[in-house]
Amino acid sequence: MALRCRRAGGIHPICHLTAVTAIRQLDPEFESVGASLKVPAWVTFWRVTLPICLPATLDIFVYLFVNAMTTVSAVVFLYGPDTKPASVAVIHMDEAGQVSAAAAMAVAILAINVALKLLHLASAGRIERATQAWRKR
Repeated sequence: MALRCRRAGGIHPICHLTAVTAIRQLDPEFESVGASLKVPAWVTFWRVTLPICLPATLDIFVYLFVNAMTTVSAVVFLYGPDTKPASVAVIHMDEAGQVSAAAAMAVAILAINVALKLLHLASAGRIERATQAWRKR
């Protein structure tokens, strides 16, 4: 997932490329079979497309979550007086000379990201066994 699209840049092309790759692995006949059986498109999506693409969907979520937790450049200009994102609080604490508090907040951000990634790894194996058994045939 460290791939960056040179033309567009940013994080959206990575997620888009991941989603497109997952969808291209699907058999194009799923939609036509669903249509011939008069199954609504959302049922086909919910029961076929989403379970098959679930590992990629979870990877996209984790990537966006970690990026959101660590992105400071855009957030610095968007926060208001009522909200103070953790990444901005780290900068403010460091500028105020509270280096130990800033380091503690940075470690808390890191711990949250590591906890989410561990939760992702633990659940990904279970989900993959449940939804991707067809790939082993």
